Amino acid sequence: MSDAENAAPGVAAEAAGEQGRELDRAREELRARDPVMRGLIDANPDLDYDAWRRTLPVEGLFEALLFQIVGQQISVSAANAIHLRLRALFAGGRPNPQTLAQTPIDTLRGIGLSTRKAEYARDLARRASEGDLDGVADLPHEEARAKLVSFRGIGPWTADGALLIAFGWPDVLVSGDLVLRKAVQRAYHLPEMPSEQEVEAIGERWRPYRSLAAGYLFESVVSAA
Repeated sequence: MSDAENAAPGVAAEAAGEQGRELDRAREELRARDPVMRGLIDANPDLDYDAWRRTLPVEGLFEALLFQIVGQQISVSAANAIHLRLRALFAGGRPNPQTLAQTPIDTLRGIGLSTRKAEYARDLARRASEGDLDGVADLPHEEARAKLVSFRGIGPWTADGALLIAFGWPDVLVSGDLVLRKAVQRAYHLPEMPSEQEVEAIGERWRPYRSLAAGYLFESVVSAA
């Protein structure tokens, strides 16, 4: 075995160790800044908040955006069923921009997409095939979000969700998500479900670890079900 091969496991272990230490630091900062977060973290100190991403049949930003478009304003079970049928239209179950851009609207409606979502999906595919998604991964979060919401049918919820799915960035807060808003209401004992803007305001104290904070809030709803 070469020196490089001997070194590789050690490098991977070192990287994993650093990730673990960073996650510990993030948890401690959230605990120090927010008593609600302290309670959620202490109740589940080893939460793998990012595990849900690994269960999704999605690769890359294009597929993540497509997944989010499918899921707009419908239940999770309905979204998953439609997404499964969408994947079945493509070889290997991997949607590609060039083919999707040429897929008839009626075909997309036939798998359960509304006419509007079918148009959004084809417009996304066209723009992706023209390179409009290139370089998004290298942008700061706010710039990446602004670029994506310039696409037809993509708002902040769709953009932030896709960025989180595709890249696992540590400071993304999908503040418009209904489940997250309910989780914030429950955790903070609010009389009414907070607006997207109110969730954003509460979440300012979580920067730059908003993804982790949101993960704990999501988990608090799952655990209570």
